[in-house]
Amino acid sequence: MNNIFDFEWLMSSLRLALPLLLTAMGGVVCERSGVVNIALEGLMVVGALTGAVIVVATGSQPLGLAAAFFAGGVAGSIYAIFVIHGRAQQVVAGAAFNMLAIGVAPFVTKALYGISGGTPALDAISENHDSGWILLAWVTAGALLSPFVIWWILERTRSGLLLRFAGEEPGALESAGISPRIVRTCAVVASGALAALGGATLSVLLSSSFARGMTGGRGFMALAAVIFAGWRPMTAAMVCLVFAGADALQIRLQGSEHALMGIEIPVQLIQALPYLLTLIAVALRSGVTNVPRYLGRDV
Repeated sequence: MNNIFDFEWLMSSLRLALPLLLTAMGGVVCERSGVVNIALEGLMVVGALTGAVIVVATGSQPLGLAAAFFAGGVAGSIYAIFVIHGRAQQVVAGAAFNMLAIGVAPFVTKALYGISGGTPALDAISENHDSGWILLAWVTAGALLSPFVIWWILERTRSGLLLRFAGEEPGALESAGISPRIVRTCAVVASGALAALGGATLSVLLSSSFARGMTGGRGFMALAAVIFAGWRPMTAAMVCLVFAGADALQIRLQGSEHALMGIEIPVQLIQALPYLLTLIAVALRSGVTNVPRYLGRDV
């Protein structure tokens, strides 16, 4: 057991927590404003694809991350047009957005590179190994600080107060001459940018290319963390770290044989460990009462 939960496992957990942390913070911002964001998975795909395409074209990892952040904001604004201004049913619209993003990604890679499975290898990672690790360290530090920043914005700034009113009592905003739709739109755009940045860390920093299905349901895991945490950024971050630790654990356990009470554990069960934790987390919070009052309701 000591050989499993060592320093290497800890570092692997921190790396795997990057996409979950950034995406979960986007989910907190969006849902505290009253908009259900099932589209986190699709936004991660947008970011992962955009980041990889830009790195292949320019050889610059920072530029790839920046482009993914911008693309996520654009995708978030499109989602906001449908669910806020078009009054589309938010859960259905989010599911549709996920399917659209997952379906369009192979079409884009086929059009650009002649292959539908993903992008070519990112040469910037292999040619600039040292700078890649430095960038990874900076992004990791930023992701770990993001829950504190989001908490401070929500609890200590006027913008955070407006955002919370949009999710709890939008009528109060209207009485003050502030449009809750505009506040919600800004929150959804910010959510899209953060989720896309989280997706870009997968393809630009943690992998060598974009590949179909590489997000692996992490958008839904981040959403489960947000719900389990009661829409609190600090608690959501801790849940994401637990999920990432389970993910790092299943990767390490796959290379060795393990048994429970004399019964060999199938590798498929080990691989499913992070998703089992996600289901347990959602089940434990099925009776949650501190939901933003206007979450999922039109204004």
